[in-house]
Amino acid sequence: MDTQTKPPNNLGNPENKAKIPSRISAKRHRYRRYRKTVSLTAVAALLTMLSAAIIVTGESPSQAADLGAVWINYGNSKMQLNARKSTDGTKVAVCATDRQINSPRGKWVSYQGRRAVSAGSEYRSNAATFEISAKKKGATTVFAAEKQYQVAYLAGQLRGAIEKGEKELGATVYAIHSLSGRLMSQQTQSAEIKSRANELLSQAKSYAGPYKLGGAEIKLSTGSTEGTLKLPIVQSSAGNAISNLNETVTLSGPARFKGTKNANTISVLSANALKELPIEVTGPGKVDAQINVRGLPPTTFEIWEHQRWQDLLIAGPLSALSGNTSITAEPRQFFRVKTQTQAEIHKQNQGNQLIDKITVKAEGQWGKNTGKQTWQTVKIDLSLYGPFSEAQGPGQIPADAKPVKTWQIPATPASLEEAENGVAISNEKDPYLVEKPGFYTFVAAAHRALQPADTYLKDDYVPAFFEESETQIVPFTPTVKTQAKVVIDKESKILTDQVELKGFPDNHPEFTGKGKWKADEKTVRNDLYCLPQPIKNMDANKRKPLAQIELPAKNGTYTVDKDKKGKPLSLNEFPCKDTYVFVTSYAGDSRTQAMRSSETETSEQYQVPPPPVLSAPGAKVSGMLGLALVALGSGGLLVFYRARRR
Repeated sequence: MDTQTKPPNNLGNPENKAKIPSRISAKRHRYRRYRKTVSLTAVAALLTMLSAAIIVTGESPSQAADLGAVWINYGNSKMQLNARKSTDGTKVAVCATDRQINSPRGKWVSYQGRRAVSAGSEYRSNAATFEISAKKKGATTVFAAEKQYQVAYLAGQLRGAIEKGEKELGATVYAIHSLSGRLMSQQTQSAEIKSRANELLSQAKSYAGPYKLGGAEIKLSTGSTEGTLKLPIVQSSAGNAISNLNETVTLSGPARFKGTKNANTISVLSANALKELPIEVTGPGKVDAQINVRGLPPTTFEIWEHQRWQDLLIAGPLSALSGNTSITAEPRQFFRVKTQTQAEIHKQNQGNQLIDKITVKAEGQWGKNTGKQTWQTVKIDLSLYGPFSEAQGPGQIPADAKPVKTWQIPATPASLEEAENGVAISNEKDPYLVEKPGFYTFVAAAHRALQPADTYLKDDYVPAFFEESETQIVPFTPTVKTQAKVVIDKESKILTDQVELKGFPDNHPEFTGKGKWKADEKTVRNDLYCLPQPIKNMDANKRKPLAQIELPAKNGTYTVDKDKKGKPLSLNEFPCKDTYVFVTSYAGDSRTQAMRSSETETSEQYQVPPPPVLSAPGAKVSGMLGLALVALGSGGLLVFYRARRR
């Protein structure tokens, strides 16, 4: 409105038209009315824009002073609603089915609002900027939530469609708009383009999001350093595989990709089938695998809003996908072992040697060195206990038992056969020289704490204490010392033998037997024979003794003067014209050696003296008859007379 020239108050009254001053021409009057109309229109437009700006600000997620672009239009406007690309190439867009006119070409266009339509969300128009019908703005659902992924997918195809030409672009725009059902009559009616648009819609249904990445999986056997990482297939919402996408795979933890220089990150292309990547584990611990997929079709788009120009659908960025999996790696091969043993006594000039022959066997598979094809070394802790006077156990090692000697003997399979059947070891190079008699027992154990750093036993192995195969007896050696003589009593001469037994175990003959070890022999025989001179060793064999005598097989000194039936050893009752000989014998048992005295031992002999001889025939015996006992050999007694003449 012109504020310098004001019309009269009655200009609006028809009855007062005749009163208009004549000096104002009709042409000038029309000009004044035109200016008034323009001024009122401008004010109204300004108020409308301010109102719209306020509304847009309230509904749009973001406002930015630099939100805008210089657009280049593509396509045939008679064939489709134009597609556009920004001059800097960063944005591609298509009409969001807003009925407002196109923005100017080749000029910067600033937008009042930007709305991000997230994955799976509906797009509802802004009532302040969107013309839903001719000259009518309002809010309406343009794309339903269930169509959002397809719209985003097809919008992502715009850039390629622009490069392919008008027909592909026309079909792409037609497909996008058909998902809303709006403005279809304003677009091409070409059967060829519509057919291609249907193909694109079918493609969008097959390959649009939401995208999914199946479960990745690390396959790694316990005790192995080699495994695989199974990469899942990238799939669309419809379950179709999407190939040739860039995938970055990263391992964390004690692992790396096999065949690389210790790389823990590699890049591959997605495939239509499962793909397995070989990996290596360098130690125990948690191994994580992170898979990042880039270059997937868009799953979002934006709406740029303008009060005057068309609201535009801006194609979203390429989307990404990620997944991960983990496993606890245990590349060390843990295993169990046991021992099969056989103790032996080797008699040498310098004495008895105790040797243990051991076969070390794995329960299951013998463990290999981590990351290698060689077998782990197991150290066997061999201990020798003794001497014991009698058998123990079998059972646990007594708390107070102390080994007399220990060995650490390594066992390492040299071949697959040994790994499967066992490794033979022994202490033959360092045997134990026995000094005392008794029971000796080996224990061939494997203790985890005493193994080499790279040997992994699941648990300790300690066999039973006093196993029969691990026990040997160095026998006790009994000895006998005797002295035979004749004792004259009032009625007869009694033959006696004083026997001293030594070398038996202290508790002999009380051991009743255990396992393979028999009970103690109870008696020692001390039989009496009559043997002719000259006496040789073993002459008593095959002869019947004059008397059988039994003594307890026990350390001590015993006087023999009766047979085992209690009958006195009287020379009259057991006559012998030659030599009386005692033979001491012992059969032996599990703990003691057999023994037998020799017939030639003079301490065991008594020779009968010849009859007395007078000094002269017919002479009188004037002196007293003298009796004397003279030792025969080392113990025999000889009775003789000494006569005197008167």
